[in-house]
Amino acid sequence: MAISARISRPIEEINKSAKILASGCYDATFEGHGFLEIRELSDTLNIAASELSKVEKLRKELMANISHDLRTPLALIYSYAEMMHDFPDEISAEQTEIIMKEVERLNSLVKDVMDVSRMETGTIEMNRELYNLTHSLKGTIMRMAELVKKDGYTINFESEDDVFVVADEVKITQAFYNLLLNAITHGGSDKNVTVRQSVSGDFVKIEVEDSGEGITGEDLPHIWDRYYKVDKKHRRGITGTGLGLSIVKKIVDIHEGSCGVESEPGKGSIFWIMLKAKQK
Repeated sequence: MAISARISRPIEEINKSAKILASGCYDATFEGHGFLEIRELSDTLNIAASELSKVEKLRKELMANISHDLRTPLALIYSYAEMMHDFPDEISAEQTEIIMKEVERLNSLVKDVMDVSRMETGTIEMNRELYNLTHSLKGTIMRMAELVKKDGYTINFESEDDVFVVADEVKITQAFYNLLLNAITHGGSDKNVTVRQSVSGDFVKIEVEDSGEGITGEDLPHIWDRYYKVDKKHRRGITGTGLGLSIVKKIVDIHEGSCGVESEPGKGSIFWIMLKAKQK
């Protein structure tokens, strides 16, 4: 009887805590004692509770931020549509342009959310082929430079020889575009962004440098998380959705590459991705 009680009592306690965890209370703690297997089970459940708590926190933050990003364009669209309804003879090109841009932003948000979902579940389609990475980067820079020229931004590109890679050009372009957009959104007052392409051994490195506010050491490990806010205030980028860096990391991971950032507060940031280069 004594042995039976010694075995069953800690299991009953773990079972009670497990029911609390199952109810959605992720603060539940498991205090296993007695046999080694029971202590190990308790430790495993404590880890599971901690990870579930992190996921739940991320889910709430993600929903709050997406809701914020949805409300802003929807409010603008409604207000301008209402104005057009009340004053049909005073419709201007500027009003319709604002509506179109906000609808485009909504579409971009939905697309980014879907992309993240597909990449996390492994259902996204990849079309890997040999292509000129340098030529592709130049094209993306040219399009982005034209888009932000009216706001005074300048994008410089530094490279030597053309580099080829075997990758999905659409996805890599999306990752690079997101890095450019991030540099512009968080750039400094000089509004300069520098892109560098360099080759080291069998790998090509793409760096995107801005002269903005920089990132603290505390924030650096979390910047690739979905909707992580460096300044703890929700920032609405020029055309971004808050999922850009998360998508960059997922795309690079799928291509078995690496990504990172070098930054200091007040000294700007250098975001980079590295891919396997291919001899043509």
